[in-house]
Amino acid sequence: MFLKEIDAVNFKQFGAPITDTSPYQSWHQTLYEDDIRTSSSLWHFETETVLEAISGVGLLFVRTIDGKLQKFLMDQTIILKPNVQFCALPWCDQFTYRLYSHSPKNITPTPNVFAASGFSPDITAKTLYTVLYQEKDRQFFFRGEEHPFWEFTYVNKGNIICEVDNTTYELKQGQMMFFAPYQFHKQRSDGKSPLAFLTITFDGNIIQPELLANRTIYADESCLKIIQNILQEERDESIYGDDMILCEMTKLLITTMRNTHSDSVVTRIPTRLKVTVDNTYISECIDVIHQNISSTITLPWLARQLNLSPSYLSSLFKQKVGRSISEYVRLVRLEKVKDMISEGRYTIAQISDIMGYCSPTYLSTEFKREYDMSPKEYAKMLG
Repeated sequence: MFLKEIDAVNFKQFGAPITDTSPYQSWHQTLYEDDIRTSSSLWHFETETVLEAISGVGLLFVRTIDGKLQKFLMDQTIILKPNVQFCALPWCDQFTYRLYSHSPKNITPTPNVFAASGFSPDITAKTLYTVLYQEKDRQFFFRGEEHPFWEFTYVNKGNIICEVDNTTYELKQGQMMFFAPYQFHKQRSDGKSPLAFLTITFDGNIIQPELLANRTIYADESCLKIIQNILQEERDESIYGDDMILCEMTKLLITTMRNTHSDSVVTRIPTRLKVTVDNTYISECIDVIHQNISSTITLPWLARQLNLSPSYLSSLFKQKVGRSISEYVRLVRLEKVKDMISEGRYTIAQISDIMGYCSPTYLSTEFKREYDMSPKEYAKMLG
């Protein structure tokens, strides 16, 4: 929660700073000398209220109309609007202030614990044990283990079959999985192709672990960038590299939990753009796009394949998929480029030619625009 300064702009919805308390001398006055830096309740008055800072510095917590909390540095005298819910706490050792009121004080208990002692993170990676990037053949089999710390796996190439507490998951290229402490887990190849995957073991504070464990999760572009940074730190062996990896792991945890909490990751799958929709025409359209992605795909051509008018197909596609056909084709084509880079069989120039780009430079521009890295940087990340 950012600390804000009380001024006429920032504090407008709650009240205003004032310099003269003489108009309020007839109001009821109460002197507070607080050294307790936590509270689990808010006050409010049905009429205007004045808070006069006398000594020390305070923190003023106020609740907005929509229930959100804001925190202000209280080192001056302010007037609060009627029914503003607030809580004043000492910032350091003690805070003395005088409260002027002319209506009864109402106290509202709240599940939030207000603290002036600083922020303690709910999610953090605290201890790093191992960072291991592995390449295995199609016969890979790991007999399984359990341990008292977290384990993270990201699949860079191939598919891994994971058995976690007698439940089987298929972990595909571009997906990741977190194994919680004391979860017994086995891993093996699907037998179809070689594997490349990253494994990190760590300890930390993680609230809502259910947002991580027992699920396969697509690594969106934000997660992919973090994973790239971790691999780079491991390769560079720079000073404080392990510290930086722990920072990146914390960022990865938070990003992943945000995605799984909001389910937004479903709309931002980086390596499997194909979606399922409840319309036969659009499902067929999507199949045609994926089957012909290395060819030139235009709206009139697609419309002819489906025996629909171009305008109707364009409108229906946008309604069901949430993006235009041209944008969808662009993203699917770039995902195919990523797959081809992962295979390692072609140069960037060859991929550009195969996928119908006018030049390798244009391909690089489009790739960097979408993924915030060049095709060469992506290839380097894959090792």
